[in-house]
Order: sequence, then C-alpha cells, then structure tokens
Amino acid sequence: MSDAPTSAGPAGRAGNGHRWVLGALAVISVGVGVAGYHRYASSERWVAQGIAHMQEVGADLSVEGCIDAAMQWHHDCDVEGANAAVCQQAVGITMFHCLAGADRAAECEPFAAPEGSEKWVYARCEARGMRCINKRECACAQAYRAVDSFCRTGGKAVQL
Repeated sequence: MSDAPTSAGPAGRAGNGHRWVLGALAVISVGVGVAGYHRYASSERWVAQGIAHMQEVGADLSVEGCIDAAMQWHHDCDVEGANAAVCQQAVGITMFHCLAGADRAAECEPFAAPEGSEKWVYARCEARGMRCINKRECACAQAYRAVDSFCRTGGKAVQL
C-alpha cells in the first residue's frame, strides 16, 4: 500500500481557483469586446446616416444652416447611443457633405479667418449660445473650422 495522499491537497485547490479566475476574466474580456464592437458599429451607422442626410439637405441650406444641421446631428449622437469620440471626429465630415451640396463661393467671404488667428471660431460659437468649455472637444468650433478649410480649398476638402 502506498502512503501517498489521495487528494490534490492545497496546491490542487489553488489551481482550480486560478482556473475560475482566468475563465471569468476571459468571459468578461469577450463580453467587453462584443459590447465595444456593437457600439462602434452602431456609431459608424449613425455617421453614415448623417452623411447621407447632409448630402440631401446641403443644397437647400446656407452655411449657417449646415452648421445648425451638424450641431443637431452631433447633439442626437447621445440620443442614438453613438460613441462621442466617433461623433466628434465626424462633425467635419458631415459639414463637408452639407457644404458640398451647393456653390458656397459667395458665402465663404464672411467666414474667412483672420490671418494667424484660430480663436475666431470660439467667438462665433459663443454668439450662437454654444460656449466651448473644452476647446478640444467643441463640435461647434469644429464645424466652423470645417467651413474655414472648405472655403480655403475652394470647396474641395475640409481639414479633419
């Protein structure tokens, strides 16, 4: 007869605990990954819908109307549950598609930025009642910058 213990002992029980922890972490990681992908995919759908809408209405809107439409679209991102960073980056894209809907040459002159000054966009936003508290994440300022770059490139592009 052997005097060897028949159970795994403390080392065996610790190994089972590690397996449970690692298994739980794997399940959580997969769950977070699936949820993140779903949110990103729905955000991309929201951006695509915004682009299509802006292409439709752009011909009938003034530059200020395009800004209004882009601000409404950006505001609705929260309602739609889209990722805020994706929506923030897409303001310029939606503005381009709205602005490209019509000839803006005559409308561009009032939006010309004074040379060497980037702060004019914040004054325009404040005049609209949209104060830019966080300058890096201000959709209104991004919309005005899109107008500026659209006008500077002769309607060919916006700086993203």
